[in-house]
Amino acid sequence: MRKRNNIYYLTLFIGLVLLMLSLSQPNGAVMATGYECEGNACAVTTMTWHQERQQFKVENSSNQPVKVTVNTFAGSSSVVVEAHKENYLEVKTFNGPYQAVYQ
Repeated sequence: MRKRNNIYYLTLFIGLVLLMLSLSQPNGAVMATGYECEGNACAVTTMTWHQERQQFKVENSSNQPVKVTVNTFAGSSSVVVEAHKENYLEVKTFNGPYQAVYQ
């Protein structure tokens, strides 16, 4: 019985350590996620959540500006990202896919 309890507590401890490691990130870390995109510039646009700034970071890898728009409960928010640059959306959440179109 004692051996079973030890195994149970060891398994619980390992699970908690793994959970804590998966939730912790260094300051300023960016979490990459798969946000859905619509528009003609999706292949050159990447959106990630920037933990330190608490904003969505949009990166443009093309040779021309891209306008990124997201819909929120209050309306919409847009940002133009110049060629080979990054910019931040002024929202913390959005609904549905984001739109990325060449300017």
